[in-house]
Formats: sequence, C-alpha cells, structure tokens
Amino acid sequence: MNIFIVSTSWIKFILIFIRKGLMQSTKTLTRILERTNIIDTLVVSGIALISILIRSLSTQYPLGINGFDSWYLFYNALLIAQAHGNWYAVPPDVHAWFPWGFFIELGDTIGLPFIVALLSLPFYSTYGVNAVYTVTLFLYVALAGLGVAAAYVAVSGLTKSRIGGFVAAAIIAVSPALTVKNIVGGLPKTSWGGVFVLFSIYLLNYAIEKKKPIYGAFAGIPLFLAEVSWGGSTYIDLSLLAGAFLLILLNRNNEETAKAFTLMAIVTAFLTSWAPNSIGFLSGLAHGLSLLIIGALLFLDLYLKNILPKEISDSRALLITASAVFIFVVAIVGLSFLGVTPIPSRYYAIVNPFYQVTVPIDKTVAEYIPQPITSMITDFGIALFLSIIGMYYLIRESNLAGLWLLVLGVISIYGTSEQPYLFNYTAYMIAPLAGAGVFYIIDKTKEYKAKIIPIFVLSLVGVSLVADAGAAITMSNVPNEIVTSASPYPIINYAWVSALDWINQKTCPHAFILSWWDYGYWEEVIGNRSVIAENNTLNGTQIKLMAEMFLNNETFAATVLEKDFHLYPYGNPNYTIPVYIIAYDAVTQVNTSSGEEWYIGYPPDLGGEFLGYTTSLGDIGKAMGAMTVIAGYPINEYLNTSLITSEISYLNSTLGSIAQYDPSVATELNELSSIIGQAYPLAWTPKAYNSLIVNMFVEALEGTGYPVIAPFSSKLEFISGLQTTPGTPFPEIHMVYFQPVYVALFSWVKGPNYETYIMVMIYQFVQPGTIIPECVYYG
Repeated sequence: MNIFIVSTSWIKFILIFIRKGLMQSTKTLTRILERTNIIDTLVVSGIALISILIRSLSTQYPLGINGFDSWYLFYNALLIAQAHGNWYAVPPDVHAWFPWGFFIELGDTIGLPFIVALLSLPFYSTYGVNAVYTVTLFLYVALAGLGVAAAYVAVSGLTKSRIGGFVAAAIIAVSPALTVKNIVGGLPKTSWGGVFVLFSIYLLNYAIEKKKPIYGAFAGIPLFLAEVSWGGSTYIDLSLLAGAFLLILLNRNNEETAKAFTLMAIVTAFLTSWAPNSIGFLSGLAHGLSLLIIGALLFLDLYLKNILPKEISDSRALLITASAVFIFVVAIVGLSFLGVTPIPSRYYAIVNPFYQVTVPIDKTVAEYIPQPITSMITDFGIALFLSIIGMYYLIRESNLAGLWLLVLGVISIYGTSEQPYLFNYTAYMIAPLAGAGVFYIIDKTKEYKAKIIPIFVLSLVGVSLVADAGAAITMSNVPNEIVTSASPYPIINYAWVSALDWINQKTCPHAFILSWWDYGYWEEVIGNRSVIAENNTLNGTQIKLMAEMFLNNETFAATVLEKDFHLYPYGNPNYTIPVYIIAYDAVTQVNTSSGEEWYIGYPPDLGGEFLGYTTSLGDIGKAMGAMTVIAGYPINEYLNTSLITSEISYLNSTLGSIAQYDPSVATELNELSSIIGQAYPLAWTPKAYNSLIVNMFVEALEGTGYPVIAPFSSKLEFISGLQTTPGTPFPEIHMVYFQPVYVALFSWVKGPNYETYIMVMIYQFVQPGTIIPECVYYG
C-alpha cells in the first residue's frame, strides 16, 4: 500500500535527484524526502486504520460471507483456485436458465474472484477451500485501506494539495455509503471498480503533468482491473469520451495527453481482451476499439489544430462535436431500424427514469427505485455539496484526468439518485471531488487573507465526518445477512443456514430448487444445487412464472412446473429430477388461555404487547407486493384494504372522543392505528388464502400440532379496557402436489406472551397419492 501513498512532491524530488546526480544537495534533498514521505504515510495510514476498524466491527458476530452476490463470487474464486489460477476454468452459469442452457456472461463476475484466487493460491495446497473462504472474508481489509490511499493520491496529484488529499481520504474512511456492503465477507464489485479507477486517474494525471506518456501504460493496468472486477466498461468508455470532448472544448488537449491516453487505452484493451467471455454488453474487442477511437479523436484534434487556419481552428471543437453527434444519431437510428436495442434497459432506465417505472422487475427492486435527496445526503453527507465545488475547480483548471473524474462524478451522482445500487461506487467519486473542493476553497481564500474561512470550512468538514463516522459505526456493527435471514433487523438466527445445510446433505446432487430469486445464490453455492432463479437471472419470463406459481393454487403451480419447466413430480412416470420449493418468513407463537397458537408474520410492535396483528418481512410481504407486480396481477385481488380501514374506524369510534381530551389516549390511538396499518400484507382476500405461498405456511405450521390463526380474525375490543378477541383457526391443509420435508424454526424475538421465529420451509414436488418420509422440524 505504501507504494501508492507517495506524494507528488516526493516523486518530483526523486526525478530531480536522478537528473542532477548524487553530488547536488544530497543531504538536504534526503532530509526533505524523508520528512514529507513519513508524514504523508503516517497520516494516510492512520486514516486507513480508522477505515479498517470501522468495517471490522461485524467480526464480533459469527463470520460469514456477506450478502447474496458475494457467495457467487466466492464460488467462482474457488473454481479458479482449484484450477491453479486459470480464470478460464469458470464455466458459464447455466443453472438459472434451466432447462435451455443459456449462459449468463461472466465479464463482471470474473475479475474479483480472480484476485481472490491468486491471493489464496500460496495457501491453497495446505488449507484448500478454507484458504479461499478466509481471503474472501477479509479482503474487505485491503479494500478499506486501498480506498483511502486511492482517494489521497488522486486528489493530491490533481490539486498538489496534501490537505485536499487528506480530506478525501477521511471521507472514504468514515463514509456510511461504504459500510453496508464493504464489511467483513463482502465482495462489492462496484467499490473495487471505484478504487481501481482512482488509481488510474492518479497515474494518468502523473503521465500528463510530468510529460511522461509512458506512465499512461501503467494507468491502463488498474483500469483493466476496474473493468474486469466491476464490469462497468460501457460507463468507463462513455465517461472517457465525454472527458475527451470537454478537454477539446476547453482547448487543453496536447500531444502528451493524447499519447498518455492512447498508451493507457492500448494496455487496457490488450489485457481486457484476455478476459473470459465478455464485459458488460460490449465484447472485449469492441471495448478496446472504443478506447482507441477516443485516442484517435484526441490526435485528430491536434492534427486539425496544426493544419487549419487560425480562424477555423478555434471552431474545430464545435466541428468535431457536431460530426460525432451526427454519427451517433445515425447509428442509433440505424440500429433501431434494424430492430436492435442500442441501449440496454438497465442503462436506459438510468437515462430515462420514466421508462424505469414501466419495467415490473425494476419497480419491485429497492436498489432500482429512485431515492430522494435526503437519502443522498444521509449516504454522502457534506461531501455531496463539496463535490460540486470540486467539479467547478476541475473544469476550470484540470487536464484529462481531472475532467474524467468530473464526468464520473456527475454521472455517478445522477445514476445513484435513479438506481441506488451504485451508492458504494459513487462514494469513491464524490470523496475526491469533495477533497478538490476543500482545496479550492482554501486556496481562493488565501488571496483575500481571510484565515477564518479555511478554519471554518475544515471545522465544518470535521463535524460532518464525526457524524458520518457515527452512522458508519452503527451500520457496520451488524451480523452478515446469512445469519439474519435477510431481515431488516440485525438479530442472529440460523434458519437459513440450517435449511441450506439440509439441502446440501439430504437432497440428491441433481435436485432442483425453486424459491424467490433473492436467495438463489445461497441455494446454488451453499446448497450446491441448481435453481430456477437467482440474483443475476436476466430472464424475466422465468421470474414471472415463479411469481405466478406462488400467487396461484398448487394445481396451477404443478402445471407450470410440468408444462414450462419440464419438471415432473416424484412418483410420476416421467419423473427424473427431484424438485423442491422453498419459502421463508417470520412466524409468531402466542400463548393464550386456550393454548399455543400460530400467527404468520411478526408483530409490527416487535417485542411489545401482542395485539393480534402481524406483518411480513419475508416472502409473504414479497408475494403481496413484488410478486403481484411482476406477475401483472391487480393487488386488490390479494389484499382487502377495507379490513384495515374498518379496524381503524372502529378504533376511532371507541377512542376518538376520549382522545380529544386525553393526550395519552390520543398517542395510544395513533400507535394502534399505525400497528394495524402496518399489517396490510396479511389483509388477505379469498384468492390470497388459496395461494400456494399461504398454504405452504399454514401446512408447515400446522405440522407442529398447534392451530394457525387467520389474520384479521382476532380483533381489538374495548369493554373493560383493551382486549384481544379469539381468532379463527385455519382448517387443516394438506396439499397433494407439495409436501413439507424440512422446516427450520429458530427463535428470533420474545415478547410478553409470545415468541417470534424465523421459519424456512422446504416442500417437495410429488405426485398426488405418493407418500414421502415424515417432515423434519428443526429449531
């Protein structure tokens, strides 16, 4: 890491030292070098240590790979390590496209596993899988440190300001946006991409500033790593193109810039061409050509500058821009005429947010839903505003490297506002821009000898960083998702771990798993089984079919499995593959005067008194929301909102008059109304009661020997105080096509007279009348 933590002044002195020889001011130069290098190294190392410590808080919990995508990246790293570092050993992912065998491209899932595998190789012969797993767990330490170093060198190089570099590094260290996915066990592709891009900016700037184009070739190496670890080649290409146009329009292009960029492009294109399959939606070849075209554009500008008369040369930027726009429009129109979509829907949804709301899957994924400015401020703090000043400075003063950072910042901020999944990349663009902004403020105020302004700015930044650090510490101090069941509450339980272990140990190797797509990578990697949908499934038809299966009755689901997926039930003459379906949610066991009773869901006032109302954080909530949207079903076919309004109306009629005069009653009335309102995922219509997803929960819970109470059948009454009326139990449910084989129940939260569990249930697809072994309950 110390290789990168070198100030530009250090490098300048080294060059002077070499050029003038050992006889010129050796002692003085050495003393200055040592002082500068040591101070910078110590400060940046200290900031990096803070970053590492914040992201290490989650190590006090059970260790596990964090999130969903990280499990699949770990799996790829393991395959590469088993092949002794051969990154071509990772086969195309055919699981999520059963039974047709189409593959999912590996370009944006190969680079980071390749790095993990290489780091694991020295220990793999001794420790095997554990070596890869350990590197995967703790690679976040390197990310936390390298991110700080990258921000520092990029800003100190662009601005020649150590203060600006320190501010950028500190913003990275305490950023809340870099906590959720960047803690122990996380392999955030976008974050690694951001770090590598910053190192590329630093090296490209150095090549231009020192008029040493050869260093552009070195800049191509981290840029290559950014593209194969993140997969954002299209974004990088377009941002470099925009930066080049800005450079030409501002008349700052020169021969050193064109040479340095072209060498960077050649190295990046050459290395990228060796990557397996493709990167993003452009092939490695097309990507390399696009970079070289940008280099050709820079040389074309220089050529025109030399041959055109002065009065025309001044307008060459407009001529080049007009020509490029004309070619672009012709290409778009031509592709559209041929029926080819020139911009993939994922990128088009960022460019045109009105398009996004027309795509069912995009409407249901939180990471694709536009966020308000308040969320942006929460994620990025004061750096969001300082970055605007940094953009102003760069457009006034900077070369191609700085203008590239400017474009990256503008696009990433806009992109994150539309699709928040980019937030942990955007932080790496905002931080250096903010550092440049702080430098510009301090530098300009020196002219007016207003010393109070820099002090005020730095104090304001310091207070903001303390607040950001507090938020980052809170967000980091949580266990990994595999032991929190993907719930919004960081409470440990092992329901998913238990269920996945059962799948791995008790099902056939060729068994097939169906579940909602969120958990697909867990089932593929930990369960080691093929799945119908996982986190990178791009086939919207398959996801829609899964939604329809859960939302209709079991006969409909069985028909889909046979007709659409060619999967037949156990006991059927055509049976070849064991098929299992998984669902999960919270369930609550209540101790009443008549005995134990089950409720699907958890109390909205979790931990407080149970009032007969529950809500969902798992598959019930997704069924009565995301699944209906993706299936194209009207939500009112499944949710009866009049149940909510009638309950609240009853409360108002009984307590409303008292609440007018008694503030405590008014407060209680508001709380009760909120609890009832939050129970809307379980305000079911008859169609919801007959759905596969609901029947799965009811049958699994009835298997414990206790009745399951229908939601909204138990009500609040005010006779002699607040009372809960007895609820109506579900009739016994025994599905004929799906039989429970394993139910994991783990205690989650205890209340005054109840206990809430996380339940993961596994059903097997069977021929009606076929008997399978008794269901196993574990917890």
